[in-house]
Amino acid sequence: MNEVSEHIPMVTIHPNRMNLYSIPMHRRSGIVDKNRFDIKSVSNKRKDEVSTHARRKISKAVEYLLFLARSKSLPDTFHGKAFKFQIAFITLTLPSTQIHSDNIIKAECLNQMLIELRKKWHVKNYVWRSEKQVNGNIHFHILVDKFIPWSELRDRWNRITNKLGYVDRYRDQMRSFHNGGFKVRADLLEKWEYKKQIKAYQAGKANDWNSPNSTDIHSLKAINNIKDYLIKYVTKNEQNKGLIGRIWGCNQEMSDIKGAQIIADSYIKSAVSELLNKFKPSVYSGEYFTSISINISMLSDIELKCLFKAFSDYLIEKFDYHYQLFKSELN
Repeated sequence: MNEVSEHIPMVTIHPNRMNLYSIPMHRRSGIVDKNRFDIKSVSNKRKDEVSTHARRKISKAVEYLLFLARSKSLPDTFHGKAFKFQIAFITLTLPSTQIHSDNIIKAECLNQMLIELRKKWHVKNYVWRSEKQVNGNIHFHILVDKFIPWSELRDRWNRITNKLGYVDRYRDQMRSFHNGGFKVRADLLEKWEYKKQIKAYQAGKANDWNSPNSTDIHSLKAINNIKDYLIKYVTKNEQNKGLIGRIWGCNQEMSDIKGAQIIADSYIKSAVSELLNKFKPSVYSGEYFTSISINISMLSDIELKCLFKAFSDYLIEKFDYHYQLFKSELN
């Protein structure tokens, strides 16, 4: 007896794209369509490499992080003039040579930093990546959706890492290295000029080497395409060799992003056709799906309200996202 199977047309909406595809619907119980599930092939990638699957998940998390992060201004006390930004790009390094395993550093230091980011600065969405420095130390990049004062960030990270003694060892090393007064680091002159080394020495000596420069908050204002830049940065493999354990992570809401998934009935199909005819977006057709490049402002068009509502309902349910744009457009 022949297998009887139908396919249900579906639409999935993300901030920058809309995917059209079908899923199978079986009329006979017990019949499994081998095309119904993704078959994961055995990967020959090392554990310290970002797999293709992980790259897709990271890219999606960054895409949503940027979309959900509202544009905001820095406090005047920090910059003296109006400056708007969406996310902060943080780097955390160890103050001295790593003597604990990568997993201990992540469990004792990174995890505590993420807890304090949520409690102190109300960070809701974040994505982190670990890498190895040239000196072999693990370090971390974190994308967050809040403004973090650099001095407070450094103080907290130094306090956290010193639970494992990293600031104390840094202080002892600096006292020993400069025990006869300032000593230049000739091996670093190419990237760290003499005047800056003198300045760093004076600052370090003033606080008895208790506040190492272990954090950085990168400016993204000179980057033209922030999304592509960040995705490329956090998915690269160049500095992963030797990493133990998880290479990346994010908050729970970002970990399983499926987008707004709706059945493409006649009403939805009509809306998709209207979008294609009116805006002429870029379209990529694969063997089993079609991907349409969009921006959410397109969906505010009256004929596309059903698509707009499906996506906004998903954001509210998944992220408790109530940005005024969606409230006003649905009235």
